[in-house]
Amino acid sequence: MGILMLLSAGLWSQEDRLVRAQQLMRAKAPGSIESAAKAIDSVIVNPQTKKDYVSWTTRAFIYFQIYKANDKQKLNSSYRDTIINSLIVSNSLQPDSSYLVQNNSLLTNLAKNYFNISRTLLQDSMDADRSIIAYGRYKSISRLVDPSMDFKTDDIKYYLALGSQYSAVFIKDNNDAKSQEIAKVALLKVLELQPENPTANINIGLMYYNQAVNLSKSLDYGADFSQIDIVQENMVKLAKQSEQFIYKVYANDNKNLKAIEALYYIYRMLNEPAKSDDFKKKGEELGIKFSEQPADKDK
Repeated sequence: MGILMLLSAGLWSQEDRLVRAQQLMRAKAPGSIESAAKAIDSVIVNPQTKKDYVSWTTRAFIYFQIYKANDKQKLNSSYRDTIINSLIVSNSLQPDSSYLVQNNSLLTNLAKNYFNISRTLLQDSMDADRSIIAYGRYKSISRLVDPSMDFKTDDIKYYLALGSQYSAVFIKDNNDAKSQEIAKVALLKVLELQPENPTANINIGLMYYNQAVNLSKSLDYGADFSQIDIVQENMVKLAKQSEQFIYKVYANDNKNLKAIEALYYIYRMLNEPAKSDDFKKKGEELGIKFSEQPADKDK
């Protein structure tokens, strides 16, 4: 990514210092980019050049070189912050079209880097809190380039990945309340944007179903009737919550194997044999092999 070698009129008293910073930025010698940063930092505080967009764009590109070598994979980077602030100032000073294109191109690059960080933090580190921060920054930096940018498609993809990953964690460990909350919030965001999304509906439905299964396993042998009644009442509530999400998928696609299989087990739990038998028959016709044991569903 290059930078235009132009100077605004009326700033010739600072030309040597600014040109020197640009030359150092291009040099390959050890320490040259650090020297360029020192030079440009003096330019942007000088009364003659601090209100010139060339100075601020140059500063952004110099710090971008340092950032690429040191902080590109970090969520928090003072170098990245310096670049963004410099570009914001440059754009506020009404740069010509060539500089505006370069400024916005660099902002777009930084926004995409935040998006990649959000994905890495989610997929490799399972760090939802920091991933969400990175994703939010991706959107805020993108809006600096285009305030009207529509993030619906990106939001669906991101929150679906977040919700699916953490719902799988919760299904394996129903005591993991944090994973449950992360998954539920993310999947509900997806459904707010796209109510018929099959993956979000299936995953949140399976979360409720597996909570119900876990309740049944929590009953001690010989538990008194009052305790059994409470557990069964809560199981029914959870199964009905599961049903509303998963049936929506089946209603839109009556050959969806995951929905058919889940509904069979849900209606077994609700003690509705006619419905469970119906879904068992539908599933077997489509090649599903059912277990007679109410096993956890984690598909």
